Amino acid sequence: MPMSALEARKRTAHTATFQTKPTGPPTVTPTVKSSIPLKVRQLIATKLYEAFIRIYTPILAEHPTIATEHAAQQEEKILTSTSNQAGYKQSAANILMNLKKRPISTSGTDVGLDGEWVDPKETAASKMAWIERIHECVIDMDTLKELKYPLPDLLDETNTAPLTAMDAVGTIHECDRCRQDYLIKAVLDKNDLDACVYHPNRIRMMKVDGLKEKVYACCEDPLGSVGCTRGPHVYKDEDTAVLHQKIPYVRAPPRTDSDRRQRLVALDCEMGYTTAGMELIRLTAVDEDMKVLVDELVLPYNMIVDLNSHYSGITTLKGVKFDLDGLRKELFKYIDQDTIIVGHGLENDLNALRIVHTNVIDTVALFPHKNGLPYRNSLRGLTAAHLKKFIQTGTEGHDSLEDASVCIELLELYIKKVLDKRVQK
Repeated sequence: MPMSALEARKRTAHTATFQTKPTGPPTVTPTVKSSIPLKVRQLIATKLYEAFIRIYTPILAEHPTIATEHAAQQEEKILTSTSNQAGYKQSAANILMNLKKRPISTSGTDVGLDGEWVDPKETAASKMAWIERIHECVIDMDTLKELKYPLPDLLDETNTAPLTAMDAVGTIHECDRCRQDYLIKAVLDKNDLDACVYHPNRIRMMKVDGLKEKVYACCEDPLGSVGCTRGPHVYKDEDTAVLHQKIPYVRAPPRTDSDRRQRLVALDCEMGYTTAGMELIRLTAVDEDMKVLVDELVLPYNMIVDLNSHYSGITTLKGVKFDLDGLRKELFKYIDQDTIIVGHGLENDLNALRIVHTNVIDTVALFPHKNGLPYRNSLRGLTAAHLKKFIQTGTEGHDSLEDASVCIELLELYIKKVLDKRVQK
């Protein structure tokens, strides 16, 4: 199957860069569970290799091992799907015939085993069918207000005095983690670094001695127990007027005819805590094909208090190239005021970016919680329920590329499964 940007980023390349020639037929190894003679298996593997060599001829210089790898995988798939030699040979013959009819590969994404490969022409037609309907999913102004998006009238508030991190010093804020009030300081001392005791994960239901009980997902301690994690007290502002005073909002540029301009972009931001509240520390943006446009760390305006690594997955900003202004300029190479931006809880991302943009699709609105707002389905829950994928399962924080990409997939599914059904009725 074509490899997504996410899979490409997670996969480590083992092929030497100097190797440009095909690596030859795979060598089949015996297995105790197989009744197929090794000689027969090797013959089939070699024929499969020859078939893949023909298909992948234009891309072998760039992917010299792909024919070998796919021949080995295809043979193993035949082996595990059949129970005797006759069935093995018949399955192999059918697959070899399919591969013989298959057209030559056109690119490094036009690859895949028989049964998994999809003709790029069919993929393009399928994509065109759903992408033409994305405008039907754009959120209306009333819903934007209900979801607390930053709106254009915010940009008219030009007479408000700006705020800095020092303006908060000496004031009392509620900690975003433990919910206790604390005094904002200009400089943290040693005791401040672990003054907050909290549970980083949400509450969930769990069976304890046969009974359902509310526990914290991070440690499985019961509801009301002392926090399992220590760190500094932190806060965040949710009032867009206050956020605008600290770091002003901007709009994307007017529509351009640039070749890089995208009609649909999915965003996911990771935020950390600073002396001025929450600020952007990473942005990932992908296009409608889930190819990466921007994936960069961001240097906050104010002093970092906590990188929020449990959720952000970021443990250092070493190598950061952009501040917020530079990062937005990079993003604006691909989006303008007509670009549709998709995300989950996208108002949080736009607040972090300090961008006012009303041409948006939010999976929170596409797949509303059964109890209505303020309740929301999590992206993890939606992905498991509708895409049968499991994301955000690790202990190293969210993967912003993964989160942005599944928003595109959820949008496509919504159009095909929900909007198309409405039309049929």
